[in-house]
Amino acid sequence: MRNRLLQHIFFWLLSFLVLINIFKVSAYFQFIDGVYTLIFLVCIALPVYINLMVLIPAFLARRAFVLYGFVLSLVILAGIGFYFLMFNILIDHILPGYFFIAYYSFFDILLFLIVFLFITSLLKLARAWFKVNRIENEKNRISLNALKAQVNPHFLFNTLSSIYALARKKSDNTPEVILKLSEVLRYMIYETDVEKVSLEKEIGIIRNIIDIHRIRLGDTIDLNLTINGNPSGVTIAPLILVPFVENSFKHGKPNTDSVFYIKLVLTIESDVLRFTVINSKNEAHVSLVPKNNRGLGLNNCRNRLNLLYPGKHKLAIKNEAMEYRVDVTLNV
Repeated sequence: MRNRLLQHIFFWLLSFLVLINIFKVSAYFQFIDGVYTLIFLVCIALPVYINLMVLIPAFLARRAFVLYGFVLSLVILAGIGFYFLMFNILIDHILPGYFFIAYYSFFDILLFLIVFLFITSLLKLARAWFKVNRIENEKNRISLNALKAQVNPHFLFNTLSSIYALARKKSDNTPEVILKLSEVLRYMIYETDVEKVSLEKEIGIIRNIIDIHRIRLGDTIDLNLTINGNPSGVTIAPLILVPFVENSFKHGKPNTDSVFYIKLVLTIESDVLRFTVINSKNEAHVSLVPKNNRGLGLNNCRNRLNLLYPGKHKLAIKNEAMEYRVDVTLNV
């Protein structure tokens, strides 16, 4: 409230300084110039504040554009009439010691009012836009934090399930999986609280995730990651690709030939990044991932893409009989 008051004071003070240079009758400022300018601004301020406090909230904000234009025209005419009333009649009673006249014509005052109404309306609308934009950004930030917060437990649950399976087998690979898990979690906890991370780091995390699952599944899966292009210098939103990788392990199943494969292809071309994830599937076979591991699904991925890359991404999903394919395209 205090900032708004200071903004209004600054605006009218600036207007006063500009107009007094226009209205002064000599090369030097005189007291009478200030009095005339002040009274003139009062005549201007009345329709300006009627527009700001009444017309914009009542009509313009509700998209009643025709009605707004009509009522604003009436206010402008009333403002012009008040100017002539003030300088031809009222001024002699308010300041009897001064001699003022309505120096400007109807069209001169009309132009003054239009300029002031346009500038103040633009400032109010700009302020409202920035406020709405700030609120929307805050909502997006909260939503993103909530969505990203779900990724870490989801991945951790999957990996702990893998470690549990290895531990039951008393596998010698269990310490290696735990070490890779610690590296991934360190990245998730300490390095992703930023808007962008290097693509190379994200690829490193994906490789660790792949290694963890490869150790668990062994020769039962044909798993490979292909990188086309140079990821150096490219940045993306943190953990934006990881859920698609996890999703492939969650839903991947051997096909009718008992072949279980997951193919990941990352392509960087100029400012476009394409990430393709393909996994075999077959409803007749049991998934190699526990049934109770429901994960996040693709809704989380869609929501994060919409928030982080509005109008700058494509997400295509093909769910065929023996294959599940996800194609993600990002303008980076």
